[in-house]
Amino acid sequence: MKQNILKFIIIAVVFIGLFSCKKDDESATEAYVVPLAEQAPIDNDKLVAFLTTHYYNEEEFDNVASFSAGTFNYDIEFSETAVINGIDIDGDGINEVDFSPAYNRTALINLVETKVITVSGVDHNLYILKERDNDALPTPKFCDSTFMVYKGMNLELTQFDGQVNPIWLDLSQTVKGFSESASELNTATSFTSNGDGTYTYDEFGIGAAFIPSGLGYYAAPPASIGFYAPLIFTFKIMGYIVTDHDHDNVPTYLEDLNGDHILTNDNTDGDTIYNFGDTDDDGDGVLTKYEDLEPDTDPLVDADGDGDPTNDIGDGDPTNDDSDNDGVPNYLDTDSTQSNQD
Repeated sequence: MKQNILKFIIIAVVFIGLFSCKKDDESATEAYVVPLAEQAPIDNDKLVAFLTTHYYNEEEFDNVASFSAGTFNYDIEFSETAVINGIDIDGDGINEVDFSPAYNRTALINLVETKVITVSGVDHNLYILKERDNDALPTPKFCDSTFMVYKGMNLELTQFDGQVNPIWLDLSQTVKGFSESASELNTATSFTSNGDGTYTYDEFGIGAAFIPSGLGYYAAPPASIGFYAPLIFTFKIMGYIVTDHDHDNVPTYLEDLNGDHILTNDNTDGDTIYNFGDTDDDGDGVLTKYEDLEPDTDPLVDADGDGDPTNDIGDGDPTNDDSDNDGVPNYLDTDSTQSNQD
């Protein structure tokens, strides 16, 4: 079984014991980490070179009748081959489809979208291939729990991680390049049971990401990856759940108050717990979920679904209650302590 190595790594801890530099007396070592500002352009050059000289099996996706197969056979694969005369769809060594004339593939550099992510003041280019994506369908947030299939490779196309069947994965616990890419793809339109414990997912999102090391494991990678390694991930996105890590009725993505997609720098009350894990975000002694004060709203909200909105406390959304009308919702306002327990 492949080891799951998608655990989130905070770059601040990578400055420990990475490369040994012998001093004159050869009796001590000191750590050195390449600064992000120096490594980012190196990684980008590597990624651009790969994208310029590599292609993916686009003809397989262009020549299938349906993408609702529950077996998830349709994988993005990469090669240096630009022209192909036939393809082996099921991997049995026989080309089911022959093209005449030969099918011409497009270099990846002409197909990817670029998303700029800033880390510690340094811009990084994240390259995203959307093989199939529907903007009209929902997409997970950067911190949501996502039902997906994925595969991780280095630029030599050696696989270091992956899942061949869908699993639930908390995107907030993955490296930044992974979460920022997977959250760009839509989920399936529907699913049906095959009667044997498996399911068929229709029109699920399919894509890939080409990630600089500054958005990956940088200078603190698992042994199977290596230092400063750009990464490739392929994705199939089936579904997602909006995550509320601390169960305070504020979705985790809304606890990212500055919108930088980093959950560990939002801490309203300055205690030892970040907002996404803090049940009392403003530290006023009133739990966040109890600072949800409806039904004193117009229109009234029937939160418990019994047909009578006048007997409910709260609409399930603490972010829309501002008792003193100062522009700060109660759950982040230390001088607004009204509670639905009053």
